[in-house]
Amino acid sequence: MKKIFNGARLKEARLYNKMTITSLAEELNVTKQMVSKYENGKSEPSFEKSLQLNNILGYPREFFYTIEKFPIQNEGTFFRSRLTATQKSKEPASIALKYSVIVRDYLEQFIDFPTLQNREVYEGKDNIEEIALSIRKSMDLGLDPIQDIIEVAELMGFTVINMNYQEDKVDAFSSMNTINDNNYFIITTGDSGSFYRQQFSIAHEIGHWALHQNINPQELDKDEYKVIEAEANKLASILLLPQESFGKELKSKIVDEIDTYYNLKRKWKVSMAAMIKRARDLNIISSDQEAKLYKQMHYRKWRNPEPFDLETKVTLPVAFKQSLELLIDENILQGHEIPLRIAEQYNLYLTPKMLAEICGVEPAMFTDNSQSKVVIKIKDFKNKYSS
Repeated sequence: MKKIFNGARLKEARLYNKMTITSLAEELNVTKQMVSKYENGKSEPSFEKSLQLNNILGYPREFFYTIEKFPIQNEGTFFRSRLTATQKSKEPASIALKYSVIVRDYLEQFIDFPTLQNREVYEGKDNIEEIALSIRKSMDLGLDPIQDIIEVAELMGFTVINMNYQEDKVDAFSSMNTINDNNYFIITTGDSGSFYRQQFSIAHEIGHWALHQNINPQELDKDEYKVIEAEANKLASILLLPQESFGKELKSKIVDEIDTYYNLKRKWKVSMAAMIKRARDLNIISSDQEAKLYKQMHYRKWRNPEPFDLETKVTLPVAFKQSLELLIDENILQGHEIPLRIAEQYNLYLTPKMLAEICGVEPAMFTDNSQSKVVIKIKDFKNKYSS
């Protein structure tokens, strides 16, 4: 039975690679009208052209001749900095998120992940501070600084992915997804280059999860989106810098000197700019003092990057990596079987490189080396040294 070319998957692969129809047409040496026909199911590439797609886009050929077995219901994706992010920057991020959902659902068959908390307990509540402190209480965080928000998020049952999608205008993005009657809230971060910026970005996405249930951000206009972004920022600020502890400590310092925030940054694991904003929100400093502090940062060249940003290592998610290692160590699966099993169950064909990026491991983990003809032997050093 002849396999039918799936034009929708060609478009997906093209967008994931940030290619335009024109640029793909040039690579294939066809017209852009022909690529459009491929994508809309009005024509299909020859065998030779289909092989070229594999080389150009990096997807296995089988990817273009299958359809998804299990559709994903997505409530809409929250993009931090959406107002400045371009559609071109958001599309590959959204596709990567979809692949992450499928990988997570596959691993769910074997791994006892932390259960995603029931966010309905926060539904209808308007007091953002109460919600933020409830999250802290549920995770037994007390009022101390959060050392690693990614660890907290994974323990809360979130699926956190770090992907090098190289978009300065998108710090992080997240969405609730349902597949096979399972719900997964995926938070994806890029290479922000700053541990402290990452702390706030993850907390911001947790804010969307708690505050904006049943809201599709893609259906909001610009002003409406600004409102929910401000709300997520507020929850993140409270979550990371509680009034009862951070506010109390700050009041004991010289609040309008930038050195105060410099010295507090390593303890509270939050950027100086975020601490200044929180101080203003708590009315610990005036608007004039806030402006003065930002001027001091500018004068000392402490903006982008701030002090400690370049020397503090960004933390990474560990749940996927540990899951794969556990499956392999316990001889439940071999690494090279995983992409094959995902392809069988979901009709999703991903390369070892793609899977490795999603899971935070090396591509070699998904490669079968058992058939290698290279044989390594130990030298006969015993006789050499015994004579």
